[in-house]
Amino acid sequence: MRIKHFLINTLLILFSVSIALLLVEIFLRLNNQGPWGSLDTGRNDPIINQPDKILGWVPKKGKYQFEPFSKNGKKFEINILKDGSRGLKNNYSNGKDKIIFLGGSVTLGWGINDDQTFVSKIQENLINYELKNFSVGGYGTYQSFLRLEDLFDKQDKIKTVIVTYLPDHAIRNIGDEFWLRTLTKFTRRGYVSLPYASIDGEGKLLRIEPISYFRTPFMDHLSISNKIAKRIMRYKLKDNHKNAYPVTNLIFEDMKNFLDTKNVRLIVLNLSNEKKALEPYKRTFDKKKIDTINCNYEQTEELTIKGDGHPNHLMHSMFAECIFKELKKIT
Repeated sequence: MRIKHFLINTLLILFSVSIALLLVEIFLRLNNQGPWGSLDTGRNDPIINQPDKILGWVPKKGKYQFEPFSKNGKKFEINILKDGSRGLKNNYSNGKDKIIFLGGSVTLGWGINDDQTFVSKIQENLINYELKNFSVGGYGTYQSFLRLEDLFDKQDKIKTVIVTYLPDHAIRNIGDEFWLRTLTKFTRRGYVSLPYASIDGEGKLLRIEPISYFRTPFMDHLSISNKIAKRIMRYKLKDNHKNAYPVTNLIFEDMKNFLDTKNVRLIVLNLSNEKKALEPYKRTFDKKKIDTINCNYEQTEELTIKGDGHPNHLMHSMFAECIFKELKKIT
C-alpha cells in the first residue's frame, strides 16, 4: 500500500508540475516571450569574421561576394586586406602619414562595395594621407578601443584616429543581454563572444574578457528554458545598463590618454541623425581636448539599402563630403 500511495503521490506531483509548466509556457508565449528562435534570414552570406580571444571577433583576409538584399538591389563585394582593414578604391602604401577609421558596420560600409564607402571616397580627395578602414561590423566604442591598441603594434605613421560613434554603441560597450543574444543568433557571420566594460570601485574603467551567451537545454523550443537563460545572462552581466554613458565616457578618456602617449590626434565622429548624440561626453571632450565631427542626416528610404537598413552609397557620399570638409579644417 505504501508503494502504491508513493507512486500515486509522485504521479500527482509530476502531473501538477507539468500542468504548471504548461501554463507558464502558454503565458510567456501570449506575452511575446517565446523560445530562443532564430534570426536567420535564409541568406547564405559568406563569413567575413573569425573568433578572437580578446576582441571577440575580427575580420579575416579575403574577397567576399554577397547577393542583393532585395529584388532590385545589387550584389556587393567586401575585400579584407592582409592587415585586417577593408579595401579602398585607392589603397596607398607609400609611406604617407595615416588616418585610421574605427567603428561598426556603418563605417565599415556594410552592403556596398569598397569604392562606395565614405572612407574610400574621402581617400580620393585627401591624397596627402593614407586612409585605413579598420571598422568591424557589430563593434561598439570599447571593441574599437581594443582594436586600436592592437593596431599600434602592427601599424606605423598613424597621425590621426577617427572613431565613429552612434548612440547604440553605448549599449554595446557595457555587455547588454539583448545585444549579446542578437550576436549569438548571428554566429554564422562569425560573432562568437563579446568583450565589455564596466566601472571598478575606484571609478576607473574595468575591462571584462569576452563573454558568451549561456545556453539552457531546449531553449530553442521552450519559452521557459529561454527565459531562464535570459535571467542567468542578466545576472552575469549585473544589470550594467545604468553605466552605459559613464563607461563610454571612460573609454573616450582612456583612448585619448593612450593616443597622447603616441602623439596621435583623436577625433570622434557622430554619424547619427541626433545632433546632440555626443552631448553626454561634452565635459570629457572639453577637458581632454578631443575633437569632434558631426555629420547628421536623416536616413530616408532613398538613402537606405532596401531589405537591409544600412546607409547606401548615396548616404556614404554625403558622409564623405561632410567629413572631408571638416577634416580640412582640423588636419
